[in-house]
Amino acid sequence: MPGPFRKTSEDGVPLVAMSRQFKMGLRRYLYGVGTVIFVFLLYRFLSRGSEGDVRMGYKGEVMSRPSVNGFNDGRTVPGNVVRLDVYMEAQCPDTSRFVRAQLMPAWKKLSQTGRVDWNLIPFGKARCVEREDGDFDCTCQHGPNECILNQLMNCVIETIQHPDRYMETIECIQGKPNLDAALEKCIAPSDNLSINQMQQCASSSHGRKLLALAGAKTASLSPRMTFVPWIMLNGERVVDALYDLPGNLCKQLEPAPVACS
Repeated sequence: MPGPFRKTSEDGVPLVAMSRQFKMGLRRYLYGVGTVIFVFLLYRFLSRGSEGDVRMGYKGEVMSRPSVNGFNDGRTVPGNVVRLDVYMEAQCPDTSRFVRAQLMPAWKKLSQTGRVDWNLIPFGKARCVEREDGDFDCTCQHGPNECILNQLMNCVIETIQHPDRYMETIECIQGKPNLDAALEKCIAPSDNLSINQMQQCASSSHGRKLLALAGAKTASLSPRMTFVPWIMLNGERVVDALYDLPGNLCKQLEPAPVACS
């Protein structure tokens, strides 16, 4: 029997014991919630960096990617990153059509998602042979003007480094008849490009070396390139990307960003 001053519940359980059990249960609940919140915050802290923060440079070096946080339009969502490689040549009609009808619309649609690794390799069906002095003799499918325009593209890519800033310049150069026209119409001081600097690079042994490096990348393709432009997504050639690059990129983005809707 409980003492005269010991309060009990209707079931005869002392209220002090019930209060103690309630406090222990509440404490366990709060500890559990606190643990979940701590783990979540720790995960967010550790996962702030992502594979989209860096990219491979044109010559194989690792470079930081410009942040898209400053101009995020709300289309950026976490997810995988798709690598796009376009093997192209400056005066190829098929390349010119692809650049203007597929590549640039895809870039304008998806560049701000930060989930496409854009890579352009201007070489095509060219050929470069190294000389004894370390320079290169190069021939291109559409003649000498195409070689020097390919070299100009490679100089621009090396100088600017990031697709977010060189894509429109490459589009402008594509299909131009000669170096003078490309320099006059496409090289903008706002891109930190000097016309004299780009003219010298494109016409020099350094420009030919850059073209030869692009040729080495092209020669390493397996299966071998048989058509220009040769379009690869995540290391695999996708023929349909020639006709619908935005759609094929969106198919491989998981989850698809809002821009793909």
